[in-house]
Amino acid sequence: MRFSGLLITSLMVSLSFSSLAQAETWPQFRGTNGSGISTEKNLPAKWSEQEGILWSASLPGRANSSPAVTANRIDVTTKTDDNGLWILSFDRKSGQEIRKVKVGSGSLSAPGPRNLWADRHNSATPSPISDEQNIWAFFGTGLLVCLDAESGEIVWKRDLVKDYGPYNITFGMGSTPRLWGDLLIVTCMTKGPSYVVAFDKQTGKEVWKANRKLPAQKDGADAYTTPTIFQNDDKTELLVSGSDHVNAYDPQTGKQLWIAGGLDIPSPFGRIIAAPVANANLVIATSGNPGGGGLGYIKAFKQGATGNITQSGLLWKYDVSTPDSSTPLILNGKLYMVSQNGVATCLNLQDGKSLWKKRMKGQYFSSLVAGDGKVYFLSTDGLCTVIDADSGEVIAENQLPGTFYSTPAISEGVIYLRSFDRLYAIKGK
Repeated sequence: MRFSGLLITSLMVSLSFSSLAQAETWPQFRGTNGSGISTEKNLPAKWSEQEGILWSASLPGRANSSPAVTANRIDVTTKTDDNGLWILSFDRKSGQEIRKVKVGSGSLSAPGPRNLWADRHNSATPSPISDEQNIWAFFGTGLLVCLDAESGEIVWKRDLVKDYGPYNITFGMGSTPRLWGDLLIVTCMTKGPSYVVAFDKQTGKEVWKANRKLPAQKDGADAYTTPTIFQNDDKTELLVSGSDHVNAYDPQTGKQLWIAGGLDIPSPFGRIIAAPVANANLVIATSGNPGGGGLGYIKAFKQGATGNITQSGLLWKYDVSTPDSSTPLILNGKLYMVSQNGVATCLNLQDGKSLWKKRMKGQYFSSLVAGDGKVYFLSTDGLCTVIDADSGEVIAENQLPGTFYSTPAISEGVIYLRSFDRLYAIKGK
């Protein structure tokens, strides 16, 4: 009887772990490592305001931060009209608000013309990062905070402007940190202080800091990118793009592994917004394409190199209808991307040749995500076009009301979309 009981217990534990393994969380921008890829099946393809919505929740204020999804919560940040900076948590099953915590206040310091950014970007643009115990949030004011997810109490906070210097960046700080193991990694690329810094996630204490002041002209020195983590065999790379360069660090120590330049464009507004993406063979870096005017391009660099690989590591370049803000996506030997003015392109990763191109409706700032053989293209007007990853055919066009700059999150068969002022959980028809 004892053996039988142990066998049943063992089986139950095994099934429990199997269930957990299949149910992914999406704890930070574009998932755990920043690839934008979900391994789940049966993801929604069709929905509307009337059908396929599991729940939706109203959000105070306005922001572009993407949702962070844990086993039980959805976390977002926002900025209210009184300059309040907030972290909000929702029950992922019901959409009921769990907690709303004001963690600070302040607005962006941005010397650039307000008409070029104020309608789309504010100090709550960076996305939160979450696990079951804590929520970490960074704001464009320089506030970096860790919140206890259970009590809502602030565990620690830092003022990175006070610690490392003011942000001299045309449109205001907008980079999202990356959590890796016990480290919370923040990038700062401006005309002033420029660095990559890692903090202990439990205490907020600095673990390492790497200077990243690189040659770049005018707005080329600015970047609004999120770091990406890539596991390359037994070596983990922290990929950082901005200031006309892309490079890789050892995320444990901050030691630079390699660097590539040549990402400048012939424009005084040539900043980089899209994050780098990678596979086992190459790293893709995106140069900005301000306003969709044809200035930007994508470069592919060889993986596994060391030192300066600006020339020696360059595999190919593509410069037609490339993204500005939207981070591309690597899936099954192909690169998917969308320009700001709505030209979607699929490239062969091996040689950078175009496999297909199609015109989408609207403008696109949201980064691409994919799963279950589907690639999701979300416009600012709330039109989400679902593309078959293999054929490139349109599966569905799904419309929701609102203004969408944030990137979707995917977890347990649900897609989470965040507009300026509403959070949607989509199960599909």
